[in-house]
Amino acid sequence: MSNASENSAAKPPKTKSPSRRTQPERTAEARATLIDAAITVLHRSGYVGATTAAIAEEAGWSRALITHHFGGRSQLMADVISAVYEREHREYQELEGLDHRGTRMSDWPELLWEVLSKPSGLAVLEILQASRSDPELAALVGPMQARIEERALAGMHLRFGAGDEADTLAGMRLLVWAIRGLSIAQVLVSDPAEIKRSVGYLRRLIEGAIASGMLVEQASHSSMAP
Repeated sequence: MSNASENSAAKPPKTKSPSRRTQPERTAEARATLIDAAITVLHRSGYVGATTAAIAEEAGWSRALITHHFGGRSQLMADVISAVYEREHREYQELEGLDHRGTRMSDWPELLWEVLSKPSGLAVLEILQASRSDPELAALVGPMQARIEERALAGMHLRFGAGDEADTLAGMRLLVWAIRGLSIAQVLVSDPAEIKRSVGYLRRLIEGAIASGMLVEQASHSSMAP
C-alpha cells in the first residue's frame, strides 16, 4: 500500500461543525433559564423572596438580563404563569395518553394533583396571591388567568359534552382550586402523603355523584388538556 493510501486511511472522517444558534434561539434559551430560576426561587422563598436579584443569582446571570428580556419583575412573573401553564397543558396530554385517563370526570382529581402539586404549581400560587395587592401584576395576570380558564372550559366541553356553561365552569373551578389548596396543605401537615387521601376522597365523591344521578357525565372520545 502506498504512503498516500496509508495517510488517507489514517485521517479521521470529516464531521460537520455544529451549527451556531440563532439569535431567537439564544433569546428563548435565556428566557427559559430565567423563568426556571424564578420558579425555583418562588417555591423556595415565596413571592417576597423572589426578587430580581435572587432570581438573577439563581440563574447565574445579571439583573440587567431580566430587564432586557422581560422589562421588569411583574412581566417576568406573568410570563412564569404563561410558561407553567403551557408545560402543564403538555403534561395533561401526556397523562391522558396513558390508559385513556381523563375520559371520566373522576379521573381528574388525581390528574390535577399530579400536575398542580409540583413546585411550578406552587410558584404560580405565590404569584396569584401577590397579585391581590399589586395592581401592576394584577393587570398582567388577570386577563391571562381568564384566557387560561376559557381554554380549560373548552377542553371540558370537548370531553364531557356541552352542558350548562355556568355549571361546567363552577365545577372546573371547584376541582382546580380544591387541588391547588391541597398542594399548599401538603407542606403544613406532618405526613404530606396523607393529602393524597383527600385527593382520593374527592374522586370518590365525584363517582358517587355520578352514580346517584346528581352529576351527569357525557364522555367524549376527543381529548383536550385544560
